Amino acid sequence: MSVANVVYLFSYSVRDILWLRILTVAGATLLMPYYYFQAAPLWAPIGWNIVFIAINIFWITKLALDRRPVPFTDEERRIYQLAFRNIREREAFRLFRTGTWSVVPTGTKLLSQGDAVEHLTVIVDGQVDVEMDGNVVDSLGKGRFLGGAAFLNRGKDYTAPVTVTAREENRVIAWRFAELEALFEKDLPLEVDIEASLGLELSRFLQTARARLV
Repeated sequence: MSVANVVYLFSYSVRDILWLRILTVAGATLLMPYYYFQAAPLWAPIGWNIVFIAINIFWITKLALDRRPVPFTDEERRIYQLAFRNIREREAFRLFRTGTWSVVPTGTKLLSQGDAVEHLTVIVDGQVDVEMDGNVVDSLGKGRFLGGAAFLNRGKDYTAPVTVTAREENRVIAWRFAELEALFEKDLPLEVDIEASLGLELSRFLQTARARLV
């Protein structure tokens, strides 16, 4: 029993939640013989220990699986570093699998001023021009979002404030708003993280647009 208590003591001193659970399981397991080999086996503590061990084994397995290296492609790794660094890697991996990857020819309008916006898009490779009322106010490249303001205002009668045109052949990844909403129903923190990224992106866009207009 003293060995089990020492293991419990160590479990309370570690910061890593995975090791805390592993040591807790070890401590609970070491207590089982003590409970069993009493004059009359202590079945209630044995039963509760089995329950606690099972719960901790479930979370140990989940934590271990979550810590496996995420198999990003080189392209995914690059866009993750550019646009999604505040999102956990495994969440970003799932996000990339949900999106639609495509190549956009030169001259294609990705957004048209005054039209409805239904997709959130990220530029993976290439360059686009941003126009407002016929005037070029900015150019965007790798890792920049398109449709961010519309996404943040989804559910409202919102139209694109600018026209975005591919200056050269672009590679992009896009998500329909409905697809993202389905993801968020299962993972609310992902919604918060993406909205934080978009808030920073809009601030960055407004700063550069203002500088060009002055």
